[in-house]
Order: sequence, then structure tokens, then C-alpha cells
Amino acid sequence: MAFDTMTSIHDVAPREVVGRETTLRFNMQHQAAAYAALEVLESGDVDRVYCDYHDDFVVRRQSSAGTNYHFYQVKTKGKANHLWSLREVFALKKSGQKADKGGLQAVQNSFAGKLLIHALTFKTACREVTLLTNVHFSDDVLNAVQELQSGKPTSKTACFLIEKLGDIFEAELGKDAAIEIARKLSLLANVKYIGDPEKTFAVEAREAIFQYSEIDLTREEAAKIASGLLALVQKKSMTSIKGMTPDKLDDSVGIGLQDLLSILSLTPQTYRALVAGADPKPLRTASFLQRRLFALGAEESMIEYATQAKVDWDIWLRNARHTYPESQLNFLLQTITDIRTKWMRSGGEFSVLNQAITDTMADASAQRIRALNPDLLFGGVMADWVRKESA
Repeated sequence: MAFDTMTSIHDVAPREVVGRETTLRFNMQHQAAAYAALEVLESGDVDRVYCDYHDDFVVRRQSSAGTNYHFYQVKTKGKANHLWSLREVFALKKSGQKADKGGLQAVQNSFAGKLLIHALTFKTACREVTLLTNVHFSDDVLNAVQELQSGKPTSKTACFLIEKLGDIFEAELGKDAAIEIARKLSLLANVKYIGDPEKTFAVEAREAIFQYSEIDLTREEAAKIASGLLALVQKKSMTSIKGMTPDKLDDSVGIGLQDLLSILSLTPQTYRALVAGADPKPLRTASFLQRRLFALGAEESMIEYATQAKVDWDIWLRNARHTYPESQLNFLLQTITDIRTKWMRSGGEFSVLNQAITDTMADASAQRIRALNPDLLFGGVMADWVRKESA
């Protein structure tokens, strides 16, 4: 064997490639969980996403009807044209499927089996179970799931699952109970927010943040936030839960609003103040005021004051419309717009804003509105600023 030739590291197949593939798989799982967590920003039913807890991730919803959970399992493939088959998803054959102990055990351990067990375990608290992937499913799989969701199975696969579901999970299940469990299974294919490189996730996350909160991020901001989200999911996924009390689990393995506000550089106090007011999009407003005022050199105390003043103004104006003549309020709103315009032309100098507010308060027309004071006027300017940028 000659040793006088140069061999490139790429000329020899690596001895171990599982680690790299595993890392990529977990990255995609983290991307899916991070993307799901962004729905918390909408301030709707979704209030927490659990990472690598009971499944790859779980979305919790809170409503007047109670708490329910949506379980997700993430399965990825490197080849974009891969189609997940019946055998891969359900451990079932197209024909000749046996109902012996080995066959039933295989179904229980399949992708679908590991999801459907949640519907059995959590009962009505399980809202849905979803198999999420970056590729596609075969028609056999799509048709089977569609039949299960309809509650009217006709294909061999769907009928087998309904008839044998109790045996598969070693539970006493009638047909109606089996149908109720099986119809919770859903598929989510060819998702765009998981992949390699992570740049894809950053682009999709930026769109999701705008959809849920109307915060329009620059590309640089989106990349930074995407990185922070993935790091957060990774941390939550790796946290040891051994011996942890239930009251600490939510914060340890779950992502909530406060986690997201931290990544978006918004203080909880700012957000809570806006929620308490009349703002229909509190997160967007909080983001706008916090980022823009910070860019003008405002300290955190000034940002908190501006946010609260905006809330106070919204509440006051809503009540004032029933107290003061419309013409009087319209003149006041125009005056506030003039103050904001003058302030912006100065480059956002707070001394200019303060002087303009002082001058306005000294004007006789402002004094006729007895409840008006410098704090309310300042809040009016903040509200006008937000309104202009939202137009």
C-alpha cells in the first residue's frame, strides 16, 4: 500500500454519519415547535407550547370550555420527493395484514400509533394529534386519514384500524369510541418552516410574527429573533424534568407569552398595560413604542410611561366622546397631530415634544377641556404616532 499520495478528507466515507443526521432532525423538530409557539402572540386560545414533553411538541389551548392539547410528531426526510407509506405511518400492509400480536404491536409502535395513544390517554382533553413532515404522504395514507376523520371508514386500512383499535392499545373500546379516537389524527405535509438551512425558518417566522401580531421585522431582526426562538426551544427540550413538581413544569418545558416577549425585547409591563387598555393589537403597539422610543434614546422608564400614557389616553378618549362636543374633540385631535408632526420633524427630540405639550396646555382651547393634562396629551401623541404608522 502506497503512502506517498495525498487523500482528501472528502475522498473517504465518514465512519459515523448518524450524529449529523440526528442533529438535523432535531433542528427541524425545534423549528416546528418554535413556529407553533408564535401563535401565542395572537392572544387567543393558544397560551403555551410544550417542547419534547409527551411528544415532539404539544400546543395547549385555554378557553371557557376548558383546557385541551394538540400533540405533534415531526418526521423528516432528506429527499424532497419522498412519500410516507402505509407501512411507515401505520405499520400496515396494503393487503394481507395480520391481526396477530406482532402485527398489532407494530401498529401501536408506529408513527400513528404513538400519536393516537394520546387521544386514548387524555380523552376529551386531547383536541388533535398531528403527524407533521417536510415531505409528502402517499395517496393510501391520505385516503385512510381522510376516512378516519370522516368517521365513515371504507378502505381496508381505515376499517382495520377502527375494528382493531381496542386490541392495538389493549383497551376496551366500542366502535363509536374507536371512531372518536381515530378521527383526531391529522396530517401536515410539506411545511415550509422546517428545513436546512435555518434561513428558511427565519423567513417563515417573520411572516408568522406579522400575521399574529402585525409586528413587521426587518430581515436582520427576523434572523436574530429566529435564532433566539430556536435556542429557547432547544433549552426547553433539554431541561431535565426528573423530580420536578407540576407547578414548575410549565415554565421549564413550556413556552409562554413572557418567553416570546423576552425574545421580542418587549417588557411584560408594557404588554400588560396595553392589554388593560382599549388597544385591539396590544403586542403590535408595544413593539412599536418600545423599539421606536428606544431608537430615540429613551430609557426603559420613559418607555413604560409612554405605554401607560397611551393606554390612559385611549380610555379617556373613549369616555370623552360622550362628554365633549365632537367639534371640540376634533380640534384637540388635530392639535395632537400637529404636535406629533413637529416632534418628528425635530428628529424625535423629547425637549421639543415637552415644550409643544406645555404650549398647548397654556392655550385657552385646551383649557376648556377640564380633564386634559400634560400626561393625557403626551398619551394622545403616542396614540397618534401609532395610528399614523399603522395606516
